[in-house]
Amino acid sequence: MRPASDRLIVGGIRLLSAFEHSGPARALVHNLKYRGLTNYLDLVTATLEGRLPSLPFVPVPRSMSRTIRYGVDPALLLASRLAHAKGTEVVRYLVSHPHSVRRAGGDHKNMVVPYRVQGLPQGSVLVVDDVFTTGATLDAAVRSLGLNRVQAAVVANVVPEVSNLLRPSAAHTKNQV
Repeated sequence: MRPASDRLIVGGIRLLSAFEHSGPARALVHNLKYRGLTNYLDLVTATLEGRLPSLPFVPVPRSMSRTIRYGVDPALLLASRLAHAKGTEVVRYLVSHPHSVRRAGGDHKNMVVPYRVQGLPQGSVLVVDDVFTTGATLDAAVRSLGLNRVQAAVVANVVPEVSNLLRPSAAHTKNQV
């Protein structure tokens, strides 16, 4: 598995990732999302915990229909493991719609903000998701909370071809240079 470097995403938010989304790491994230196999989270937690500030973790929620279908909410599990390792808390400020179509790696040009906000953070938070592909899902979560409230975003995997510095207008394009 290839480690992923830190990146800047929309709004200058720092993206911290454990591994590039390729080879065994891609297979492990797939098994987490669709088979509920969680051993991978221990490796991700060990890889990331020393790089993270001690702030509350806000998971990007999976829709209820997909959580029921697959029996797991990967971002919530990752946020819980990381918060436990850092001695902080998980705060579920974001609420997903009950049903959503598959978003991972798809076309996000017409994606609407899929999250309701339940309360607002008093200070900075870390937004947590399982994988960063086009950046649209994480962008929607960060914008829902407010750019000024998010210090960093954390993912288990990141696509290796994603540019190190994304322009806000480029957040919804699939092929970024």
